[in-house]
Amino acid sequence: MERYVYLAFAAAVAFLALAWPAIRDKVYMREEWRRPLGIFFAVIQEEMGMAYLGRTTMGQGTPIPMTGSGPNAQIDINALVGQLVDQRKDYVYDTLTLAPGATVTSQPYRMFQVPIGQQDPYNGSQTKTEQETNMRSTGQFSAPYDFILNNLGFYVLAGADIFDISTFFNMGWFEFKILQKQQFMGHFQRHPAGMGISGESTVTSQQNWMNGIADPKAIWWFGDWKKYIPPLTSFSLNINFSETYQQFYNAATVTSVNLPSTVKAKLFDTAFVGSVATLPTLLPASLGGNGLKILCIMNGISNGPVQ
Repeated sequence: MERYVYLAFAAAVAFLALAWPAIRDKVYMREEWRRPLGIFFAVIQEEMGMAYLGRTTMGQGTPIPMTGSGPNAQIDINALVGQLVDQRKDYVYDTLTLAPGATVTSQPYRMFQVPIGQQDPYNGSQTKTEQETNMRSTGQFSAPYDFILNNLGFYVLAGADIFDISTFFNMGWFEFKILQKQQFMGHFQRHPAGMGISGESTVTSQQNWMNGIADPKAIWWFGDWKKYIPPLTSFSLNINFSETYQQFYNAATVTSVNLPSTVKAKLFDTAFVGSVATLPTLLPASLGGNGLKILCIMNGISNGPVQ
């Protein structure tokens, strides 16, 4: 008989050990229990003179940083805690600037390679500030910072003409690499930014265009296929334009019927572009062009030191 009592007692203990987290959460979620339990634990904490019900270490064994010692010691919230990280939702961004009338280059535009304080080769060597990028190092995160990439997005800054936006999105493509290994590639349209300006206007001829819709949920979330970028690990996002008007539209001459009417009228009939062998070109200011500013975005989780 005693054997069965011991077995029943052991089974009860095992059940409580396994079920305690769920029972605790359910009980504590009840409003009538929360305040009495809070007072009870506060009394125990005050009597023991320590946070976390008397514990002196965190889950992995790291000592809890305290101010002073003895019964009046308190948690030092400003201490740097080793082997822990400050994890938060974050995004890394960089800006590609294309001036009105610019013809793109055959060489890739390499994003996230020019940090704050350095000259932007795509914007007349202007010094980059936080307005254009939040990169602090060239193509990598300085230790101890790292990043979990959940989404890539491309946002067109307000004010761009739909003709130039169409040129960029129709004739360009991108590739994202970590340690020179291609992780993602394809078209910008597949990677909406999920942000922007929306609304309406009563002003004639006013326009605003964006990639996708201004909704943070309207993005391509990588989910289980997210990518981890460790500290001091090189990564890059290259924007490419690999075809001329002749190749893209199968147009042998500037009078080819394969050229879209808007492209023909605005670029070739005006003689601003003289050959279909030219790479994609934006409208000049004289023809209403405003240039393009493309914000390249890496959404994800950043990890840094705890302070």
